[in-house]
Amino acid sequence: MTRRLRTCSAGAVTGAMLLVGCHRHPPGQTAAPTPSASSAVTPDRLQPGELLEGPDHAFALKLPRGIRVEESFAAVVFARGQLKAADVANYIRARVTGGAISVGASATVFDRVFAPGEPARPLTIQVESLPHEEGTRVEVRDMTPPPGMPNATDEEKWKAVGMSPNGKILDPTKLR
Repeated sequence: MTRRLRTCSAGAVTGAMLLVGCHRHPPGQTAAPTPSASSAVTPDRLQPGELLEGPDHAFALKLPRGIRVEESFAAVVFARGQLKAADVANYIRARVTGGAISVGASATVFDRVFAPGEPARPLTIQVESLPHEEGTRVEVRDMTPPPGMPNATDEEKWKAVGMSPNGKILDPTKLR
């Protein structure tokens, strides 16, 4: 009796699967066509010179894939990679706001720009092409004046940290 019950239940399951899988469409309607390999959506492709975000960051600025942080300090981050300096500069240009941009023969400088993650932290970023096909060097400096001087002028705040308002060191022998 158990053998007969198993045979009947297996036949019922097979029959139910056939009914579900082989249903007919009403007259005038057809099944939706299945996508073929030629009509499949092509994957996204990067444009020439376009860079993706990488895992490393300098303050709130995500660095492009291929640029790795070499050294990181409280007020400056140094990074390097085997990418074209112009491509790296374009990548950064698309991700910062404000400030001024100076494009030179061997370097692009972003002066007092802001990364979207930290809109109150001014950054100065230098993207430099290294000689002899060694790639690109990126220097990101935090230009935030020190706290605790609310009534001081910008010049006084810069002088308190030993720098001039344009970012030059006043006395290299008295660095903190």
